[in-house]
Amino acid sequence: MLAAKANMIQQFNHRNIKILQNLGYEVHVATNMVDFGSMSAEENERFKQWMNDNKVVAHQVDFERRMGSLRGNIRSIQQLRHLFKDNNFKFIHVHSPLGSILGRFVAKQFKVSSIYTAHGFHFFKGSSKKAWFIFYPLEWIFSFLTDTLITINDEDYELAKKHMHAKRVTKINGIGVDVEKAWQVTDEEKAKARIRIRKELNIPCDAFLIISVGELSDRKNHKIVLEALKSMTPKQRQHVYYIIAGTGVNGEKLKQLANSFNFEEHFKLLGYRTDIHDINYASDSFIFPSLQEGLAVSGLDATVDATWIIGSQRRGVSDYILENINGNLFNPNDSDTLKALILKIMGKAEYLPKLDFLKKFDFREVDNKMYQIYQELDNE
Repeated sequence: MLAAKANMIQQFNHRNIKILQNLGYEVHVATNMVDFGSMSAEENERFKQWMNDNKVVAHQVDFERRMGSLRGNIRSIQQLRHLFKDNNFKFIHVHSPLGSILGRFVAKQFKVSSIYTAHGFHFFKGSSKKAWFIFYPLEWIFSFLTDTLITINDEDYELAKKHMHAKRVTKINGIGVDVEKAWQVTDEEKAKARIRIRKELNIPCDAFLIISVGELSDRKNHKIVLEALKSMTPKQRQHVYYIIAGTGVNGEKLKQLANSFNFEEHFKLLGYRTDIHDINYASDSFIFPSLQEGLAVSGLDATVDATWIIGSQRRGVSDYILENINGNLFNPNDSDTLKALILKIMGKAEYLPKLDFLKKFDFREVDNKMYQIYQELDNE
């Protein structure tokens, strides 16, 4: 199991590792556990302990950030070659652009089969020409070195089937969420969570509460929500509150934007939270304004929690939003449309009914598909 940064394994591959172990494999993880990516140092230590407790063999590889430097990538390739020489790998499962490229390059030299999960291609409808110019050729070239290419949304799957050259192209519905558990939560339990969370955050029971979840970064685009609220009249937004669960470098910028229209008392940055489901129940709408996503688990969680979602008209997010059924889509650069959608649902918020099409996103369905994918390579 290989990724440039440890957070990619920690966030998306615990269950894949257990599936492989249940199939009888000794699982090795090769990643950067020093520069470990978008998780806290505490989470990184917990992940390393989890690997140790579960008899996963961990290897430090000094992958650099983004696409790395020539010197750094040569060093990483040398480290990977040592790993392949010392271990008789049946196949590798690679993640992240840099990790997947270097991993497949070395695997091909050692005649080791490869599975690549594309957690959202960096090129997509609406992305920049630069992204297409840089990343499309890379993905196309390295698809020739790929035995199984796994995509996690409809748009990437259709593109991969037409233009990529892996031996097999398939699709899973992200890492999956616990749809079954979410649907067992009663309206009474949700109402209690709503009261508890609003009391904790000092938000009135009759306020219209909007939540977003995600890293405080340019890509997550939380500022567009504040811009939409800023364009409302003071009377229109007087009962609106906006909260964001997540950490990142843009926190101060977002606070300054809220302050610019006297919204600071109604805007709260919650930091990292482990009770997102309860916060979803306490909210009247979940807004997911991201500029780029593979599938976006936090938006999917909100959907199965029966919270109305307003999401970016981008691949992945649009896979689980049915217009005017469980939410709305908007151009993530269009604050005017977002403002109109917020005003449209204010005062009409209610918990949504269970939608059968969401069952395909249950983690059990995803795990069954991954079991089949691993078995296919196991039988070769």
